[in-house]
Amino acid sequence: MYDEIRTEILKNYEKRGKIINEKSVDKYLNDIRKIQSLLGDKGSVDDISFLYNINDVRSVIEDMRGRKRDPETNEKVMASDNTKRNYYQSIVSVMDALNDYQAIAYYQKIVNDYNKEYKKKVKEGGSVLTKENEEKLIPFEELQDVVNTLQLNSRKVQDKFKIKDPTFTEDDMNTFQMFLLLKMYMKHPARNEFGTLLWATPKMKLDNDKNYCLLHSKSTEVSKLTLNDYKTNGIYDTREIVLDKELQNLLRWWRKLLKNYVEQDTSGHKFKTVFYSRFFDIENDTEWYNSGMTSNMLSKYFARFFQKQIGKNLSTTAIAKIVVSHRNKKDSDNLKKTSNDRGTSVGTLSEVYSQVLPQ
Repeated sequence: MYDEIRTEILKNYEKRGKIINEKSVDKYLNDIRKIQSLLGDKGSVDDISFLYNINDVRSVIEDMRGRKRDPETNEKVMASDNTKRNYYQSIVSVMDALNDYQAIAYYQKIVNDYNKEYKKKVKEGGSVLTKENEEKLIPFEELQDVVNTLQLNSRKVQDKFKIKDPTFTEDDMNTFQMFLLLKMYMKHPARNEFGTLLWATPKMKLDNDKNYCLLHSKSTEVSKLTLNDYKTNGIYDTREIVLDKELQNLLRWWRKLLKNYVEQDTSGHKFKTVFYSRFFDIENDTEWYNSGMTSNMLSKYFARFFQKQIGKNLSTTAIAKIVVSHRNKKDSDNLKKTSNDRGTSVGTLSEVYSQVLPQ
């Protein structure tokens, strides 16, 4: 059923002359599939007509539980308003894509109500320290301290190249990878698209649905990231981020580390992915160099690292809010640059990402 719906949605968008990210379609359908499963017998149909049972659907969404657990009861806490809003938005998006307008107005009103409340909270977050920001964000200086510590540890990893036949550990690789990723996000606060970067060469033909990192050996040539696969690519098309000398240097060190690490146990396997979700092999599974990072794995990678370091699960979105809030909101040139980094409008950056941070 859902494969057919997916195909119909993509065809309808093509007829409309509009572009929709296939990952967005998959996300919408996964949300609806979950709603259907939570409805039990009331969702036992082979189409989306179960969504017409508006009261039942709303009851299921409003009673949803999130992933976090209450530290005292160990029970899952209620899903956030933002999560609930996203489920309603998925319903609206799918109904609109299928030209099914029987119940769309009702769900759109719920989305609008959530959006009004969300904008109210965002406005408060831009002028006062909200409880949510205090729980989810940290001061820019604290984030910078984490990066500085990683930098010192990364230099120790680089120093190993001073000895003959150096051996690098899993900790070495994770340390340098995390340092590089954070430096990239501090300079260019994007979404999770950095996690899917592939190495590119100057003469290589680039697919228009993948993300690439091109490092030139000549300083006269422009080294850059080419981003095609990201959330808002239907609006901003291909984005290019020019790499400064610091990031170029770090990426060259990283490529050298990967080459050395791969030669330690695989006799020079050719790696194509820039970042990896693990640096060890799992028995009866696959080698580490086949575990290229994904957008989802990058979120988990960041969460594990920051939970261990500071006791908070910082995401790339949280880092973007910290970085953007630290920058001067009145600096239009800076905001335009950040807009390209993230694939987000200047208005959204000012309203959503510029928040009062904890002290």
